[in-house]
Amino acid sequence: MLENSYGIVKRFEFIARIIEQTRPRRVLDIGCGTGANLTAPLARRFADVEFVGIDSDRASIEHARQAGPTQNTRYHVEASEEDLGCFDLVIASEVIEHVQAPDEFLGFLLRRIPPGGRVVLTLPNGLGPFELASLVETLMHLTGVYAVLRWCKRKILGLPPPQTAVDSFAISPHINFFSYREISEVIESAGFEIVETRSRTLFAGLGFDHLITSERLVAWNASIADRLPARLASGWMFLLRPGSASASRKPYQRGIYARLRRYLNEKRWKLR
Repeated sequence: MLENSYGIVKRFEFIARIIEQTRPRRVLDIGCGTGANLTAPLARRFADVEFVGIDSDRASIEHARQAGPTQNTRYHVEASEEDLGCFDLVIASEVIEHVQAPDEFLGFLLRRIPPGGRVVLTLPNGLGPFELASLVETLMHLTGVYAVLRWCKRKILGLPPPQTAVDSFAISPHINFFSYREISEVIESAGFEIVETRSRTLFAGLGFDHLITSERLVAWNASIADRLPARLASGWMFLLRPGSASASRKPYQRGIYARLRRYLNEKRWKLR
């Protein structure tokens, strides 16, 4: 696995460190996709830990089952709460930005762990450089500009797309765009306490994928995110534990900006 502008190695090492420290017997990776960047490499590193991956996309799960490893991993297309049971650690990486009801999703995660369990939650900064670049990309797709630029790149510059492991075959655009304050409030309202927060990278997304390619720039992009305020990063990683649910708990409601972004994303992927 090679590091990139999205900090996939930094995310992997963040979770691996938590597994080393907490020594879970069972780990659930919800929204695991193909398992290429988390479930499978974690299972290879921690052969004595049972990993269960679930995802709503059947093609991604079939790919995960064929790719292995198989001795300590199981993959399911969806799964009922009764079938899953409890886990010492739950990983929900780049999932909450896709779900209809983030507060209910976090409640589901809370029910999957015992009192001493932990949850790793990672997500993009809804107002950060990555999502802003994604907004530009979406507008370029909707106006036809992206197709023209892609043709120019292929015919004139001959630049290949950046290579990385396929993380999912699903078409599932982001429908939630959290600020740091918003996601913190949703986490605490759901009954979790934030144990640790770490930023992934500063820049990611359209344009940055081609600019941040050298080892030196990739390392700088990941390290500078740790020294800047979390609100400037492209994505965050949280370690959570059960806490006290907020007495004033309210269902999560998207603001005007999030509703507009959702509309544009669904138009771009022809889901509207």
